[in-house]
Amino acid sequence: MKISIFISLFFIITHLSGQEIAIDQSFDIGYEPIAASFDRQGHLYFAKSGGGIDKFDQNGKILYHFSPQKKGEPTIIEAWQGLRTFVHYRNFQEYLFLDRFLNSSERYSLDFSQSRNFSGLVTLSGDNNLWAINDQDQSLQKIDINNQEILFETKLNLSLEYEYLDIQFIRAYQNYLFISDASLGILMFDNLGNYVDRLISNEGIAFFSFYKNELIFLQENKLRQIDLYTKKEREISIPDLPYQFAFMENNKLLLIRNQTVDIIKIN
Repeated sequence: MKISIFISLFFIITHLSGQEIAIDQSFDIGYEPIAASFDRQGHLYFAKSGGGIDKFDQNGKILYHFSPQKKGEPTIIEAWQGLRTFVHYRNFQEYLFLDRFLNSSERYSLDFSQSRNFSGLVTLSGDNNLWAINDQDQSLQKIDINNQEILFETKLNLSLEYEYLDIQFIRAYQNYLFISDASLGILMFDNLGNYVDRLISNEGIAFFSFYKNELIFLQENKLRQIDLYTKKEREISIPDLPYQFAFMENNKLLLIRNQTVDIIKIN
């Protein structure tokens, strides 16, 4: 795969508080990812439409590649554990794990008796079980990953007093679960599935990530950061480009647009 790396000093943008940021480095991954993740060692993971998953370093080098025998688009990939990566396939209602070399486990089905024809999004929980959104009955479920049984569930349409939910993305972080709904914004739940707060009321947030105690997401030409506990907000102006994914690491922003990764240093 052809990788192009270049220094871009022509993009200088001013933060609302006067902070300057610049695109320091970019590289081309060769396809537009449909899912993305970032591990604790600073590696990037991208899934392509055919089902393949690549692990990159921040210089644009492919470290490992996963090519599934059963073709299908990954819906969510989560690499935050570092030693293994969770991959969910919504179309198949299956999931698998990849080790740090992107070798795969067997696939596991979510179509078990208690799931009542399960259909929805699934992600890995902090206690190595699963969080699942069942679209069939608008419920949030905690699933025991070993016994494939529902530990407990919450009727979201009742607790939120909202008739229909359109879930875009889910992610577990610091003993909480965060759910992005197309209309309601980003919702926060505790480790028992109880609704805690609505962090963001903006519509159409399809992806978010975290850095330390902050929730991070893109809105227009800004990267917004919200402290999970104090609710203090910060904004960083970024190049007015159609970014789909954003991650933060120390003094770096890693922004993904089309098939390009832009690495921005924050002074």
